[in-house]
Amino acid sequence: MPDPSRRPIIWVFSTSRLRQVFEGVAPSYAGAADVRVFDKVFEEALEIARARVESGEEVDVFVAAGWNAAYLRDHAPVPVVLVSPSASDVLQALAEACRLARRVAAIPFRKALAGVEAFAESLGVVLEQRPYETLEDARAAVADFAARGFEVVVGPGPVCDVAERAGLRTVLLYARDSVCEAIEQAIEVARAVHAEDAERERLRGILDHLVEGVVAVDPEERIQSVNPAMERLLAASAAEVLGRKLSQLAPDLSLARVLETGNAELDDVQRIGNRTLVVHRIPLRQRGGPRGAVLTCQDASTIQRLDRNLRSRYRPRRFVARHLLSSIAGSSPAMQEVRALAERYARTDATVLVTGESGTGKELVAQGIHNASTRRDHPFVAINCAAFPEALLESELFGYDEGAFTGSRRGGRPGLFEAAHTGTIFLDEIGDMPMTLQTRLLRVLQERQVLRLGSNDPTPVDVRVIAATNKDLKQAVAAREFRDDLYYRLNILKLHLPPLRDREEDLAAIAADLLQRALLRHGAPGAHARALTLLLPRLDGYSWPGNVRELENVVERVAVLFADREPDAAVAEGALRRIVPELFAEEGPGEAAPPARRREPASGSAAGARPTDLRTARDEQERELIRRVLDEVGGNQSEAARRLGIGRSTLWRKLKAGA
Repeated sequence: MPDPSRRPIIWVFSTSRLRQVFEGVAPSYAGAADVRVFDKVFEEALEIARARVESGEEVDVFVAAGWNAAYLRDHAPVPVVLVSPSASDVLQALAEACRLARRVAAIPFRKALAGVEAFAESLGVVLEQRPYETLEDARAAVADFAARGFEVVVGPGPVCDVAERAGLRTVLLYARDSVCEAIEQAIEVARAVHAEDAERERLRGILDHLVEGVVAVDPEERIQSVNPAMERLLAASAAEVLGRKLSQLAPDLSLARVLETGNAELDDVQRIGNRTLVVHRIPLRQRGGPRGAVLTCQDASTIQRLDRNLRSRYRPRRFVARHLLSSIAGSSPAMQEVRALAERYARTDATVLVTGESGTGKELVAQGIHNASTRRDHPFVAINCAAFPEALLESELFGYDEGAFTGSRRGGRPGLFEAAHTGTIFLDEIGDMPMTLQTRLLRVLQERQVLRLGSNDPTPVDVRVIAATNKDLKQAVAAREFRDDLYYRLNILKLHLPPLRDREEDLAAIAADLLQRALLRHGAPGAHARALTLLLPRLDGYSWPGNVRELENVVERVAVLFADREPDAAVAEGALRRIVPELFAEEGPGEAAPPARRREPASGSAAGARPTDLRTARDEQERELIRRVLDEVGGNQSEAARRLGIGRSTLWRKLKAGA
């Protein structure tokens, strides 16, 4: 990379007249630049410049005047600064020429000197100008002026040399101000070149270390630069590809369309040889116009590896409760009471025991209680007590010290009670916890201290405990499968979640919400209304032994049925029957509900028999009421269920029980 502290190196090429001015000025810039003056012009100047550059000698900028500068600009390997006459130098040169003669000729390079005629006229001097482009132009101008009687010529050094050979007196157009201005401009150019070189080297270093292959092309799709990754992809070195068209080297990577349209093409997946690449094509513009394009390629396997690393490193926090009490679906009186109780329980730190069948949403309620409590910003740690072997569950709950058992982690490991400190621990399936661990759990609940395996020093913990079970713990206590003291320690605030079959008025709302989310996952949100219309009539006729979890599974299958279909494509009921046969299992022939059974008069000795126990009598009265209502509505079970205030599935069960 270029050394930013190095002084700019400036080479000046001039003939003897201007060279003397440069040599007089150069020492004053010694602190800012290394200025070297050469008594060479044109081909000789170019030859010495090339020879020294090729030999490794450093140079940043050339400085020259007039036609010599124009020639070097066309051929030199570095920037060239043109010496331009300053206003003060022009006036000074004209004033001197006017003192020497009454007829003065000015032969500047390319452009006429502005405003000098009026200045000469004020001095009573005749002044004519004729700018030149080449030395031939300068010689012709000098000859013409000499023939017409002009006595003095003002111009650059080469013009002055020609005029003197023609017998005319001369005044050099450039003086100290012009030379100083040219050197200062050269220093600025050199600094800009240094900065540009440093930036180019920096970018080169970045590109060289990129995993992605990068190639830049000009508006004609000729390759301007490539990095090593792209060289490997093209199986060619930079020297072999620079200046060639990309579409000729790798047609599949062509940038021709991007150059033509000016539109970027991102995330294009292409197969090149035996490699799958993710390709980006980006047009380059400068001041509104096309400047070229850049193509980047990355191996798809690299992206997949990066994705795995990101997912493994930046996983969501383990101990976070995602659900709120407001996200618990259902507007039935039973669920309204559940939410109201949960909100009251959230305002305390007392232990909560959540009971209910499998799939009723016990963990969802536990998360909602945590998020509604003052501990919401602290951990929510959930563990399924039935999912671990006894030895593992103990270490998971209470942790262990180093050396507690063979294979234990160096330094030990805190348990989940310690991880839940200041937050909530949710003990799911508490009824399945081994008896030996129930004793240790009871002590933690009583003492609020945890003793790690292999340790003698208890660790204080501040946790709120929420336990859940689908078992009848009172029966488990009676059967000596659960400690009674632990049961009473857990059964402080009790919350029972009703099964789905006992709150069928919630079925439609829960199914609609689950279906909407499932269809969104499968890319078919527009099918929600059609899928719901097909599904809803079948929900009430099923008992839902798996509760909301089973309903979620059914809804997922229905969403898959509607995925990848045309927006208006109909789904036959037969297709629904094939994927959710359980919703049709309780129907009779022809998919019609079985007719209501009329009560037949009793005969024989049984005719006058009456129930001998309260439960049988109550069941008989219930069946009699159901039969009567069914008779009144002509066997319409939906209407009968509505009049009786029960769900259709409940009605089905009672009819089957009395069959």
